[in-house]
Amino acid sequence: MSQLLDTYLSLIKKMIPQSVIEPSIGLDIGIDSCKLVELEKRGNSFVVLNWGVEPIENVDVSSAVKKLLKRLNIESRTVRTAVFGKGTLIRFIEMPRMPLEDLRKSFDLEADKYFPFARDQIYTDTCILDPRGQEKQMSVLVAAAKREIIHDRIELLTNLGLSADFIGVNALAIANVFSALPQDTSQKEPSPVVLALLDIGEMVSNLIITVDGLPGFTRDIFVSGQELTRRISNALEISTQEAKKLKCHPQGRAQEILNICDAVLLNLISETKLSFDYFMTERNISISKLFLTGGTSMLEGMNDFFAKNLDVKIEQWNPIASLKLAEGASAQEMNEYAGRLGVALGLALSRYD
Repeated sequence: MSQLLDTYLSLIKKMIPQSVIEPSIGLDIGIDSCKLVELEKRGNSFVVLNWGVEPIENVDVSSAVKKLLKRLNIESRTVRTAVFGKGTLIRFIEMPRMPLEDLRKSFDLEADKYFPFARDQIYTDTCILDPRGQEKQMSVLVAAAKREIIHDRIELLTNLGLSADFIGVNALAIANVFSALPQDTSQKEPSPVVLALLDIGEMVSNLIITVDGLPGFTRDIFVSGQELTRRISNALEISTQEAKKLKCHPQGRAQEILNICDAVLLNLISETKLSFDYFMTERNISISKLFLTGGTSMLEGMNDFFAKNLDVKIEQWNPIASLKLAEGASAQEMNEYAGRLGVALGLALSRYD
């Protein structure tokens, strides 16, 4: 069983020899697009060799991945990818301190206590968040994914002539960026540094709260870009495709689009605030800043809307800000798509953790 777990599902930490020189490829397969980041470590820096975003048309994921690989001239057949949404779960628990291998064996027998799935229906893995702690209890992150989701992803990649040496969970891939590439924070930030990130996707929004760069809370909020698109489509009596284009490029109608999406966004903010209140009550620490990311977060006026309705500093997240680009790459173009690249970047970085 442990070999299957190591093959099919990993968390954000995976030790590998530091002498590895082959580039690492993170492939984020979403609902409306596929995103890829090819990364190489040079000394203490990371260099983006290649990146791309390819729309998924007519629910044809295979064609989108093929186009992406061909357009970017990707030669490697090994990628790192992730799954998300219903059928995936993350938990933070306290357990008696023990070595990681003993933890995995112990948790394998107790998984039913933490996940609402039968043990034979899921793959799980664990990560000790405070491995150097001296306390008798230790903080543990555990994740699960239904086997059918993992098998479907492996089948998709296999049919494309690809293999995955890492399959993770979207929220943890994003948290990995915070861990590997510390975010720019003010010198006056209190200790510990507690940051939140809301990845507003097309089907689900992932909320991640990190404490000194390590994940301390995650939640899937099922308020997403699809709902905004439907609202725009219904209000303006236009097609879904037209509504999606208008959402991304409001063409001077940003305030009108925000007004149409008002109820959905307030619902998302309400759920985010509930999570903040729960986390701060449980941990007795405050959240310094909320970063917004994901394709839907790029809706014009989104930052101001959140700032007006949520009592915390708001900032648009640029996960690639501290990275170097390969010669000939356009920094301006990549920055335009930066909000969509967080998961793919986190997956690529996981190879070097």
